[in-house]
Amino acid sequence: MSILPRQLFQPIRGTVPRYAAGIALFIAGSAVRFAADHLLPPGFPFLTFFPAVILATFLAGRGPGIVCGVLSGLAAWYFFVPPLYSFGVNSGVATAMLFYAFVVAVDIMLIDGLVHRQRQLEDNEIRLTLAAERERLLFKELQHRVANNLATVAAMLRLQRRQIAADPHTALDAIDRANARIELMGEIHRQLYDPVSLNLPLSQQIRRAAEHARVVGSADHVQLYIDVADARLEVGRLMTLVLLITELLGNSFKHAFDGHSAPAVRVTIERAGEGRLRLIVADNGVGLPEATQPPQPRRGLGTAIIQGFVTQLGGKMQVENLGGVTTVVEFAEA
Repeated sequence: MSILPRQLFQPIRGTVPRYAAGIALFIAGSAVRFAADHLLPPGFPFLTFFPAVILATFLAGRGPGIVCGVLSGLAAWYFFVPPLYSFGVNSGVATAMLFYAFVVAVDIMLIDGLVHRQRQLEDNEIRLTLAAERERLLFKELQHRVANNLATVAAMLRLQRRQIAADPHTALDAIDRANARIELMGEIHRQLYDPVSLNLPLSQQIRRAAEHARVVGSADHVQLYIDVADARLEVGRLMTLVLLITELLGNSFKHAFDGHSAPAVRVTIERAGEGRLRLIVADNGVGLPEATQPPQPRRGLGTAIIQGFVTQLGGKMQVENLGGVTTVVEFAEA
């Protein structure tokens, strides 16, 4: 909560206007003091100057308040502290001026501290409002992505069911693959929506996801090479891209390296023109069973999932079957 009502707290902006306000308040305090001189009994030389200093500090800041306080003290000393019209010093004058200096210093420190605290509270309130709005949007996006991911899982299981219905002997393997995909999807979801990870570079996000895929695919023996251009993707598109990469890696881990002595996969994301990116996932494995013209990706559930992710990105996919399988997907960055 604010210490002071916002309607009352309207600080003056700019160095020149602030100091001009401090001098103007000194002049106003002096004018009122001269006008009320005949109404006041002796002994009130500083009466109208204290409010001027307080207002100057409150509205214009510590510096203008000090200027107003010094000018007010000199004016009160010269015009209203006996002996009048001089800067004469005696014990009474010294006591009066020390009293004035003490009160003005306390006023300036208190008012400046109050204003500073007020500004801190308002800044904190703005930050908290922005943080709350960001959390609301993130939560809304998270709900949306969870719903999309659940829909993806449901679609994947439907495809898996058809595969099992066509060949019941593949049931255990199909269930294992489905479990691995769901487990990997959960890991990727946690990674991308972790607040600590939101500002990580794209290369680091891809590397972490690829390592997850290698662990889930029991492919520690496969060498991974990651080369990713600097790019910023909205978290929903990033999620789809990462899932596409992990599915492509999973295909390579499962099919490409039977008996291979030095298995390796290279993941590259490069610029493909203004506002476009090109994903290349290439392995050095055995390649596709049959080199058709043009080459087609391996048939099966993985292919259907890959094509679904490519469609979500609005991209185009090509598959090459030379010295292993190379999948190229070009898509818009935003």
